[in-house]
Amino acid sequence: MNFTKNRTVSLKKLMAVAGLIWFVYLIFHLFSVLTFHSGEAVFTGFNVWLQSSILYPILLGVLLLTLSFHVVTAVSRQLSNNVSSGDRYKKPYPKAVPRIIAWSGATIILLFIVIHSFQMLTVDAVDLYGEIERIFRSPHYWAMYGLGMIAISTHLHHGLTNALQTLGISSKQRKGLALSIVVLIMAGFISIPIGVLYA
Repeated sequence: MNFTKNRTVSLKKLMAVAGLIWFVYLIFHLFSVLTFHSGEAVFTGFNVWLQSSILYPILLGVLLLTLSFHVVTAVSRQLSNNVSSGDRYKKPYPKAVPRIIAWSGATIILLFIVIHSFQMLTVDAVDLYGEIERIFRSPHYWAMYGLGMIAISTHLHHGLTNALQTLGISSKQRKGLALSIVVLIMAGFISIPIGVLYA
């Protein structure tokens, strides 16, 4: 019993660490894409430097490992919870968030990451600026990007709220702080397609 409990707590902590790594990367990615507003030379120069850096494959490896761990752990924990015997051990799913919505959101995030990563990794850094302009002139990609941003923002708000709770921040404060952080991050990412549209 204690072993199972300790293992569950350890997995939750490691899952949180994996999420934190992705949060830090999300901030880094935001600042890197915001160089788009500084013009093609600055944006291309930064991305050429990043892709030629010795740290780049290490970064990709860490992101792939932590994402895989985060997803596998989340799915296995939910499946384990579903088959738990007895009401004492079975944790009910939050009524405020229907199961189908939560799982659909997680699926959208995963698909968005895969598609977005494939697009960015298959384009030469020298051509990335023009590729972004072409992508965001397509209504279909606007829809996909918007859906991805909504899914990521809700998941990020949930994760940040839990993290702030762990730090002992009060309920009202952590919800407001988490929402403010999410809004700022999403505003930064949305500014790229808007900049392309009104260029």
